Amino acid sequence: MTDRGTTCPSPDSDSPSETPESRPTKSRAWLVAVCWILGVGAVAATRFRGQWDAYRSIHQWAANNGIPSSLRNYDSLLIYILVAVIGAAIVSKVLGGRTTETLRLSGSQSGIAKMLALATAPMILGGIAVGLVRGGLNFDLSAAWPAFSSGAIRAPIGEELIFRGLLVACVARMIGWHGRVFWINAVFASLAFGSIHVPWNHDALGSWPAFLVTSAGGVWYVWLLARWRSLWVSIGLHAGMNLGWMLMGASGGAGGGGWIENILRVATIAVATKATLRMSKRVES
Repeated sequence: MTDRGTTCPSPDSDSPSETPESRPTKSRAWLVAVCWILGVGAVAATRFRGQWDAYRSIHQWAANNGIPSSLRNYDSLLIYILVAVIGAAIVSKVLGGRTTETLRLSGSQSGIAKMLALATAPMILGGIAVGLVRGGLNFDLSAAWPAFSSGAIRAPIGEELIFRGLLVACVARMIGWHGRVFWINAVFASLAFGSIHVPWNHDALGSWPAFLVTSAGGVWYVWLLARWRSLWVSIGLHAGMNLGWMLMGASGGAGGGGWIENILRVATIAVATKATLRMSKRVES
């Protein structure tokens, strides 16, 4: 006979400490606010850091000492990593667990590597083929490195840590991984993600296609995160799709590209979605 006064956690659930109903409302509210303040602060710091005299002086010193701009610009990635880790550490300190678990960088499901290989194949292999046909592939490492490091390393890691790691995974420790509140938070995080892909000036209205595409993509990345409970999924897909875009020499940023580029992008999204529905194990907590 079972004891009706106790409940056993579901085999598919996360640790009991992640049950949002078990936490005081005030604790959840201030932790959510901390995550968002840190996230918005990180975005503002990377966007406006070039206006700081001290920052320009440091960059000028680095340039004078032979450090290339592609490496100097890794400061934005360092800011994103530092802020995401600080936010996750605060949440983990209050609610328990490890920082990497809170950011969903550990304890992931099996099958992720297979799904990423299948899903990124259309963009990467198609990108190589299109690039060769167009004669645009450049295997000069020194010439290709700046774009590669920005699109396939800095952006996927830094942006996923902030917009899906800090603003979604960490916040989900307080509000749960399902329901209206979760998806409202996800939409706001995705809109913030879209905002960094447009200029913050009078030309912003002309970049609405990029804003819409990246915001919608942000919601899709959140869905993948909720299904797989691993940030490595969105990091891998983000990097693969950016890499394919660069190999094709596509223009217009996220909101641009021709019909070939966009067909390959849709193919990657379709494969990733279908593979996720078939391979991922839905976690109910």
